[in-house]
Amino acid sequence: MPEQESVLTSVVDDLQKCARDTPGSKVPAGDLLATLGHRGYGAALAILPLIELSPIGGVPGFPTMLAVVLAVLTLRLLLGYRSFWVPNWLRRRELRSDRVIRSVEWLRPLSQRIDAKLHERLSRFAGPAGRRAAGCVILGLLLTVPPLEIVPLASSAPMIVIAIFGLGMLFNDGLLMLLGFIGAIIAVLGGLSFLI
Repeated sequence: MPEQESVLTSVVDDLQKCARDTPGSKVPAGDLLATLGHRGYGAALAILPLIELSPIGGVPGFPTMLAVVLAVLTLRLLLGYRSFWVPNWLRRRELRSDRVIRSVEWLRPLSQRIDAKLHERLSRFAGPAGRRAAGCVILGLLLTVPPLEIVPLASSAPMIVIAIFGLGMLFNDGLLMLLGFIGAIIAVLGGLSFLI
């Protein structure tokens, strides 16, 4: 697969290598975030929500912890910071390496399909203004994750929309960004129906 066509898959491969190369049976969240760090916000906002859809997303408390990480990253994106930062207590949180590896392996075929389909288009909608607007919407969606976690699979809806925004940023795909805004409305209405 040519380099330009394997953007997301190469991120998945890096995460898998990080989990496999970490000594012991657990990998610190900080190591995984450092692996994503040099790829930019688009990669983190695409991959992390997709991991919530994998087997590790079923671990109680994981969606909420993930929402906190994503909120910190999104705030930094909105404030114009280029580098990642999360609090030390989050960086020190450990995840079982085997669960991370299984989740990343689950993502690999999906990432290959995404790489084959997405490309740069309508890039003005994925520019700075579009990213800021998406960041505000993402923060709103993340607020819905903790209450939705009590309903099985309900927190997946906002995470899918956040992943769409992340993919739009990663591939500079304005059409995907527009779909993200539509998806956000659907996710919020769906979340309200779950809670009601």
